[in-house]
Amino acid sequence: MASETGRMSVSVTPEKQEKLDAMAHTMDRSRNWLVNQAIDHYLEIYDWQTKKIQERLDVASGKNAKFHSSDDVDATIDKFKA
Repeated sequence: MASETGRMSVSVTPEKQEKLDAMAHTMDRSRNWLVNQAIDHYLEIYDWQTKKIQERLDVASGKNAKFHSSDDVDATIDKFKA
């Protein structure tokens, strides 16, 4: 069963359009398919990033969260530089 789709319009520079057209031609795909793949990839990365950020915020706000001063961090880095 085909999924329902909507229409949207995106303006790009002529250079980007030429690159997309060349990629689509090389891949034997339509420009529409290529743009949808790029959007899917972007959304997957965005979802992963926001999930990871929220996980880290949850840890940082937790009862056992530990923080170090910038002086402590600098001292630790200096140990490895020597």
